[in-house]
Amino acid sequence: MKKEQTTDKNSWNFHLTKSVANLYDVTLEIHTEFWLSTLQIWFRGYRSPEGHKATIWGKKVDLHIAIAPLGTPTETLPVIKEKTTRGKNVQLPPEQQVYVDGLQKKMKSLKKRLPPKVDRALEQRCLDEMNADRIKTIIRECNTIWGDKGLSVEEKINRIVPYKIEIYDLVSMLQLPDELVRADTNISILMATILYYTQSVVKNARTYKIKTPKQVRQLVKLVDGIITRMNEAQNKLDGVERDMTKEESKVYDAYLDLKIGARSAFRSFEKRLGLYERLWEMPSVSTDTKIECLNEAIKLVKKQYGKSLEPCCPHESLVRKHLRAISGYLNELEKEGEATWQSRMADGLLPTANAWREDCDLPPLSKEKLASQIEIRSVHIKTEEKEEGSIHYELELFFQDTDDTFAGHFLYAVIKDGKVEEITLMG
Repeated sequence: MKKEQTTDKNSWNFHLTKSVANLYDVTLEIHTEFWLSTLQIWFRGYRSPEGHKATIWGKKVDLHIAIAPLGTPTETLPVIKEKTTRGKNVQLPPEQQVYVDGLQKKMKSLKKRLPPKVDRALEQRCLDEMNADRIKTIIRECNTIWGDKGLSVEEKINRIVPYKIEIYDLVSMLQLPDELVRADTNISILMATILYYTQSVVKNARTYKIKTPKQVRQLVKLVDGIITRMNEAQNKLDGVERDMTKEESKVYDAYLDLKIGARSAFRSFEKRLGLYERLWEMPSVSTDTKIECLNEAIKLVKKQYGKSLEPCCPHESLVRKHLRAISGYLNELEKEGEATWQSRMADGLLPTANAWREDCDLPPLSKEKLASQIEIRSVHIKTEEKEEGSIHYELELFFQDTDDTFAGHFLYAVIKDGKVEEITLMG
């Protein structure tokens, strides 16, 4: 009976506390089949769409997941709850709505205090006046000199010094307008680059007791002074009233961890919200960061208390149960290791490989040589709920021989409930 595969449009993203092959977010969609012979749609469960890349043995591979609830396939499609509200506004309980309204008002007020954008035309005129292109050329030439292994340190410094004097003359001419005394400009980046390389020259000269002209040392002081002015002005523009205390630095580090997702799954709603509240009240934090924290807090509250605007997955708890189990099965595969599976596949396919090579008048391969050429390409895992609540699983592994011994055919293995059932060629 011929079947035509189709996919329903409904899909859900599942955030996981235990990763599935280094994936913490997995998207699954409804899996249906349309039977042409009976003109019926059969519900088979859930599966991952194309595009999931997982990490197995340190390699990125395609991952395909299929989950079958008890009683599937069935003609009865699952009931998906319709959206509870229309539009983009999330409905919150009155108390939380008042809280969010207050945050939005505070955020609106802070946005008015954001610094004006850099006048790029004015900045470019200043860069042209100080001949920034020449300075960049000098820096590249000095790098070439410093990287010359055929020169002694003294020879390198002696060759670099005239360039540093030239940079000093160019920078000392700079008349920076107040609008550009800030750290978020290309001028600031150029000054930091000059300071870094000049300090390196001065430090090495002291180490090797090499005398340098006073202009080189003055260049360090000159540029350091410009950078200090820029940083102080930038703090004022950003609304930073003072430096962070040690305690505030710890809070800010926790925020950075949260921002990059390093610990988001391990923090409760209350702790995350409390962290944001502390940050937007800190006088040592920039206006931009305060606005970001207010915005994150609003999103957090809406997610915690707002009514869902998206359809719910009809088998959410079962799907999560199977994803946890899949995580365990793939962890076992990871523990077995690539070398074990390379050897296993070579054991099963070495006679076939050498038969192919004999037909092509090629010398036979050793098991070790064939194993070294085998690389995993994709993993397919299917799970099925049983009546007693246990999970049956089938894990399919697809490998390729990097030397193309099998003329493009995949090396295939299937494992059922932990037991290797078959090793063969496919495709």
